[in-house]
Amino acid sequence: MIRRAAAVALGLAMTATPALAHPAPLGIGGFFGGLLHPLFVPAHVLAVLALGLLIGRQAAWTGLVAITFILGLTAGLGVMTLGVVPLLMNEAVLAFALIAGLLVAHARSMPEAVGCVLAVLAGFCIALDSPPEAVTLSEANRMLLGTGIGAALLLIAVAAVAARLTRGWPRIAARVLGSWIAASAILVLALRLVR
Repeated sequence: MIRRAAAVALGLAMTATPALAHPAPLGIGGFFGGLLHPLFVPAHVLAVLALGLLIGRQAAWTGLVAITFILGLTAGLGVMTLGVVPLLMNEAVLAFALIAGLLVAHARSMPEAVGCVLAVLAGFCIALDSPPEAVTLSEANRMLLGTGIGAALLLIAVAAVAARLTRGWPRIAARVLGSWIAASAILVLALRLVR
């Protein structure tokens, strides 16, 4: 009886796969899983969408804000390769989504330095909130590279679309979307802080 139980337990243990708390999107690993990662984490989508809307709505800003976002992402991903995974990064990303969403809804011109500070910190926190759940180190590095490129491309695409929303109802729709992003971030943060 004990031998059968041991044989069954051994058989089940040999068929087990790695336990991942945050698996790759759609089961896709490596670079392409990382590339899709910013689209499948709601806090990341909110933050990048709000920041992209903010960049696109500020006519006086240059591409420097997007560059600082990419620099923040790069620095955060570099820290991530050292094995550092700080706590509460998802909440920090939500806080940046809240701030950027409120600034989009406010619809006032601001100094580019404000956008640069917000962008570099948001990029850094998004990167630190993207630990790859991979079995090998090379796959984890490919996922991190894909995550950085995916977040950067998403930001640039949203900013390019937002820059075209200058008149009439599209301008108002961008402000409404900013307020919805801020409200969503507030709700999620409130739920997390109550726990």
